Formats: sequence, structure tokens, C-alpha cells
Amino acid sequence: MTNIRFVYMYRDASNYKQHGEAIFSNEKQLPVDEIEKQVRACLNDGAYFIARQIHIEERFFDALYDDDHPWHEFVRVEGTSTPAFDPESDHRRDITELLAELETAHCAGWDEMNVREDLAKQLTGHKRALKQRLESGEEDLP
Repeated sequence: MTNIRFVYMYRDASNYKQHGEAIFSNEKQLPVDEIEKQVRACLNDGAYFIARQIHIEERFFDALYDDDHPWHEFVRVEGTSTPAFDPESDHRRDITELLAELETAHCAGWDEMNVREDLAKQLTGHKRALKQRLESGEEDLP
């Protein structure tokens, strides 16, 4: 049976990249091109997702910078004979489970606050500062 490799990355504000992957079983033998089509249909702008929201390992860097963001970037899916490996799940998921989680996240809306605690705190601070600037009538927004 051919498994499916889900390849993604985190690209920080300085364009440094941290790569990640998970390998899912493919019990229904879905074609790779159909899987990619379904994945992209659920992503923000066809490429971006919040890893934690679909139980994919977050690939943020240890150091957090002021202009970092919560989005991971989908790279590709491909067939592989490598055994299933899913670092964020207690069991080995099938690709249909990931597709269902993507659909759920897409329908619910990608939640930028559903990330590691320090990044969520930073994003909250950014939102608060922006709100204060808007309420004070400042025209010079970053």
C-alpha cells in the first residue's frame, strides 16, 4: 500500500524556513492529485493553515520575533512506501482523517489564536495596539 507524505513548512518573517512532514496511510488508495486538490481547497489562499488546528506538528523556531505569524505553508503531498508517521497523533491517521480535519477547520475558519502560547500572546498584543491606534484616530498604521 502506498502511504501519503504531507510536506509543509513554517516560513518566518525573515524568510527562514523550518520544514515538516507527516506520513498518513491511504486505505482508500486516493490518487495523489485528488488529495492535493482537496487539501488546497481547504487552505487559506490555497497554501496556508494553522498546524495545531489540524493536529500537525508546529514547526515554529524557538526564538520568537515581533513580526512572526501563526501560519504554516503547504508544500505538497506525494506517495511513499515509508511507514506512517504522525508526530502529533496517538494513532496513525489515514489521509481521509486529515482531509476531514482540513474541511472542518476550513468551514469553522482558521483560528490564528490556536497556536503556541507565546505566539498567541504576541498576536493579542498586536491586535490590542492596532485597536488603540484606530480608536485614537492615528493615521500612520504600520
